[in-house]
Amino acid sequence: MKRLFLLIVFMIPLCIWSQKMDNVHIEEYDLPNGLHIILHKDINEPNVIVGTKYHVGSKDEEAGKTGFAHFFEHLLFHGTKNIPQGELENIIFNAGGYCNAYTSYDVTYYYQLLPAHEFKLGLWVESERMLHPIITQKGIDREREIVKEEKRMRYDNKPLGNSYFNLMSELYTYDTYGHNMIGSMDDLNNASKADFESFFKRFYVPNNASLVVSGNIDIEKTKKWIGLYFNDIPKGEKIIRPKTFKNTLKLKRHKDFTIKGLEKESIEIGYPIMSQSNEDAPVMQLITSILSGNSNFSYFENNLKTEQDSVFNRLRASSSYWEKVGSLSIKAELNTTQSEAYFLQRVDEQLELLKTEPVNPMVLDKAKKEFTASYIDIFYDAKTFADKVTNYYHLHKNTSDIKKLISEIEKVSGKDIQRVAKKYFDINNRIVIAYHTE
Repeated sequence: MKRLFLLIVFMIPLCIWSQKMDNVHIEEYDLPNGLHIILHKDINEPNVIVGTKYHVGSKDEEAGKTGFAHFFEHLLFHGTKNIPQGELENIIFNAGGYCNAYTSYDVTYYYQLLPAHEFKLGLWVESERMLHPIITQKGIDREREIVKEEKRMRYDNKPLGNSYFNLMSELYTYDTYGHNMIGSMDDLNNASKADFESFFKRFYVPNNASLVVSGNIDIEKTKKWIGLYFNDIPKGEKIIRPKTFKNTLKLKRHKDFTIKGLEKESIEIGYPIMSQSNEDAPVMQLITSILSGNSNFSYFENNLKTEQDSVFNRLRASSSYWEKVGSLSIKAELNTTQSEAYFLQRVDEQLELLKTEPVNPMVLDKAKKEFTASYIDIFYDAKTFADKVTNYYHLHKNTSDIKKLISEIEKVSGKDIQRVAKKYFDINNRIVIAYHTE
């Protein structure tokens, strides 16, 4: 009876998923200046998300000029020709909404959540941000100090705060994915107002951006107002992007750090993997789940019995996927400095298992259902959907791929798991980073 109940629980979301996908209404077009428009109508959503995603992140920065993309995440909230300094957030708040932004390796995203009838306010704010920002030396100096404090709080003052970037710096070139997204404080200190203006002119242009309006909207009315606010913004020049990413010149097999304040020895294994649009990405997402997902089926929990192991604990695998590259990380805490060899042996046994033995069909099925159950939530929240669909436009070049991922996950076979594991889990193409207590 329990098995039947679980089957019914899993079947219901899949049925709802199918119905929801049929009802997802997306309309896309380009303005003459190259701005890509994505309109998503959801009559069940009382609010509206208006966001602009720029195809610029830290991987697009030059060596010696890192941190610019994240810096603009702060700077473009200051004010514009028609929005007094410090008033942008107040204007959104007083209309019953809120606004925010984030920067990644590949994109920078600014958005407002507003009551549906206030969608024109969101369009005005985003057009002002693109066309009339005010970049002052006073604002630059102020944000430098804010970014420095953010770097200290989020990264430098946490014992393992920089661990992800330590891994990426070994796998990929410094001027692309190999530096911290927040950048170098020396680079920001040395940057001039002219440097920031040049960066804005290069990347914050309509032909390097997508505008998304998601929620309970009138499509035709929204199109009209988008034209009024954005048609006259001039197109920018063609953007030349980096082409070399993998750090083949100095990949080390092992690296050690001694960290002040670290309570336990820690270790991380890192593998370079595929980008998010690669056809093998869905397979690797399932591999990550099979290694370290739900305790009912994961290899680490069931094969290594981590709770009973006296040598290492808190073992987990995670994978991240970017526009051009990806990484898989396996982390654990070690109880002694002499535990590393044993830990590596035990983890390698599980990776070898993926290569040499077909995964149990029930385990693969559970991993697929776990993924599906979390992924369908995207289509029930305008804010999350707006973020994801613009990522698919910029980083996949096809927004319809957002609807295909579940079917791609469903197609993954045990042979695919073995093939991808063999392709990427090469012991000669990984980095091991050990973090030691003082």
